[in-house]
Amino acid sequence: MSELRNPWQLLYRVYRHVQPVLEREFAAWYKRAEAIPNPELRKQAQDSMNSKKFHCQGGCVYAAQVIPHVETIVPLIVAYQTISDYLDNLCDRSTSLDPQDFRQLHVSMQDALTPGAPLRDYYMYREDKDDGGFLAGLVQTCQKHVAQLPAYEKIQAKILEFSCLYSDLQVYKHIAPHLREDHLLTWWDQYKERYHDLHWQEFAAVTGSTIGIFALFCLATDPDVGEEQIQTVSEAYFPWLCGLHILLDYLIDLEEDKMGGDLNFVSYYDSERIAIERLKLFIKQAKASVKRLPNPAFHRMIVDGLVAFYLADRKVNRSQPHIYTIARQLLKQAKGLPSVLFYVNSLLVRR
Repeated sequence: MSELRNPWQLLYRVYRHVQPVLEREFAAWYKRAEAIPNPELRKQAQDSMNSKKFHCQGGCVYAAQVIPHVETIVPLIVAYQTISDYLDNLCDRSTSLDPQDFRQLHVSMQDALTPGAPLRDYYMYREDKDDGGFLAGLVQTCQKHVAQLPAYEKIQAKILEFSCLYSDLQVYKHIAPHLREDHLLTWWDQYKERYHDLHWQEFAAVTGSTIGIFALFCLATDPDVGEEQIQTVSEAYFPWLCGLHILLDYLIDLEEDKMGGDLNFVSYYDSERIAIERLKLFIKQAKASVKRLPNPAFHRMIVDGLVAFYLADRKVNRSQPHIYTIARQLLKQAKGLPSVLFYVNSLLVRR
């Protein structure tokens, strides 16, 4: 990994080296999505790519650390994140409430991380099946690129652990509304001693982020990476950076989810004051934990960038005072030139 010391250098690398590869890959998958024979699967694939492209854009920032590997890391992140967003739509917006269906769909995410794993019938438990090879193609693309990472065998177990937790969350949060909270709390019982600093809804939020996986992808480009480095990166991301990522995502959707009756983990805080305190804690802990990472300046910029990126969303405005108040407090917490620069850049990207 090459050292990144300031936000100007980061943004230069992103726009000069990362963005062109991202746009090429995303356009190719969008074209594949347009050709999906089944109308329901085609709709969900296109909708997910239309509304969630910024997930790929954010994820591919990690490739700025490893420019010599950009042709491996960027296609890998785009393909893996596209699986994530597509399946999220299939579970959230489509025709099923069947946990067996959700579990089978998400097996694809672990197969994608296992070079040589045979493809399975990921649509086994749903009527809509013919995607023209779209999901299988995404899985095989991921398999191809993870196999090219020099140290992938060293980090594969940790990546699969994060991926399985992500899949668990997707199953439990998308089942029938009257069942989901009980299932999430039962799931939490398995982990609450290990993550005793977290609330149950915070643990669930942590598992919903893919950025820990992307950080480990980049670490795997170093053939000499050691177990201590892998563990340090894993512990910084899970829970603190991953938790910050998804809690901010839920924060900006708070009012929208309330009106739509959708699950929102930020809504489980007892008050606005507690929500602000907990989100500030995640920022503080994330900033402290990245000091121990290889290339700490880069990961510190990720923390600043997450706060700026989400709080630059057009939903954060004075017409929603609850969210606006929390957002102002968090931007003060992530103070400094990097936050200001990323905030301005995020305004351009998000709006």
